[in-house]
Amino acid sequence: MARGRPKSGRSREAVIEWIRLLMRRRDWSGTDLARNAGIAPSTILRALNQPDYEYVFSQRTLEKIARGAGEPLPAHLRDYVADVDAPSGSHPTKRGWQSSSHPYRLIEVRSVSALPVSAHSRVKVAKAEVVPAPFQLEDDETAFAFRNPDETLGLWFRPRALMFATKARDPSGGDIVMLTGKDGRTRVRLLLGIDASGLSLSRSMPAKEDEKMDFDEIGDIAVIVEVVTD
Repeated sequence: MARGRPKSGRSREAVIEWIRLLMRRRDWSGTDLARNAGIAPSTILRALNQPDYEYVFSQRTLEKIARGAGEPLPAHLRDYVADVDAPSGSHPTKRGWQSSSHPYRLIEVRSVSALPVSAHSRVKVAKAEVVPAPFQLEDDETAFAFRNPDETLGLWFRPRALMFATKARDPSGGDIVMLTGKDGRTRVRLLLGIDASGLSLSRSMPAKEDEKMDFDEIGDIAVIVEVVTD
């Protein structure tokens, strides 16, 4: 088995952001995550709570954390580092191995509102919020994030929940979608189906057709693929 010698180039900030994201997704504490990963809780807790803590997470430790959370290790955190055995005859850029120059992708949180555009706040945010892209959206240039502006689906998704959406495919029945009307109002709905008259939508539990939206009323539409209740 070949061992790599180059030092990891992943940033500490990228690792901490990913760990916090895993904890939010599962509503876990750092101790919960550590126990599921089979590592000492202090490994995670010190990194989270002590900004000057200089511990460097190895590839092996990150893989344990990913397995413990039931997710693959994101590409931007993979590296060919000293304590990880690469497959015999493999190259660092093959079989999922990434060089330390792989960019850490952040995406902007789009500002949306349940109010019509005429009632939107006129206050300009000095600095837009950015969040790490989920691993399945790392290469999706159409992906964006937003915060749920709607209380209608409160039993499913609480208001202000962070949502990730894509426009890489057309929506279909059964998808949760973000819809922005031409009046500027944004809503989150369950798409029941599409027919010649428009979209059949539900905002109820159990699902039933509560709304119908004509095609010419749609300003924007995207499929929601992940929700983080941070």
